[in-house]
Amino acid sequence: MENNFEYFQISQAAIIMHEGKCLILEFASSPGYWGLPGGRIDKGESAKVAFSRELKEEIGCTTYKNLGLVDSDIWYIERTKTSICAIISFIESNDPVILSDEHLSFAWIDLHELDEYTFLWPNAKQIIKKGFAFEKG
Repeated sequence: MENNFEYFQISQAAIIMHEGKCLILEFASSPGYWGLPGGRIDKGESAKVAFSRELKEEIGCTTYKNLGLVDSDIWYIERTKTSICAIISFIESNDPVILSDEHLSFAWIDLHELDEYTFLWPNAKQIIKKGFAFEKG
């Protein structure tokens, strides 16, 4: 009998706010497309270790406090025939942003600027809106 179960890659992302603005990153592999800092869990890694590694690799963040889960999302990428399950956390950090070569640029945006950007993730705008609501409590 053929296995018809979908397999997922698990990704973790962070919503980081500073003075009422959310940090977003432009992907070097997809110029003009934006997302949140974070990434996939490697084989054998715990979620906590993977999250810390990805934040350090992508934005140079080494000290942060995870304040809670904002949302989760699942989507299918036709190009790679991959399903992604993303867990989005709200973190607090005062580390300066130091971009890796995975990203071309970063921006701090407020809620009103959200529609000025094109995001790689299908539901990124809704998730970021939830991040703004999370910050307000």
